[in-house]
Amino acid sequence: MSSRTDLPDTNRRTRGLQPEVTATEARQGFRGKPVLIVLLGGLILAMLVWIPAEWWGNSIAPNEPQQQTAPSPAENQPAGAQPQSNPTPGQ
Repeated sequence: MSSRTDLPDTNRRTRGLQPEVTATEARQGFRGKPVLIVLLGGLILAMLVWIPAEWWGNSIAPNEPQQQTAPSPAENQPAGAQPQSNPTPGQ
């Protein structure tokens, strides 16, 4: 037997059950104009942030991309090291 005193004494099978409601009454909210307004508002706010960020990024970008070349093997040698000669096969 339950020792809880906050529940009314009713039949156990019906305790806590609500009366049946229709699908329209049970819905949490309504679709339509309010949802569309929130979605469009979020899209507009995202564009209001994105467009100035693109303009600013393009304004600070270099005009010509800098091309980096790989250093020659002689430049890869540590200071004071002698370049190695490549032995020919068969010697």
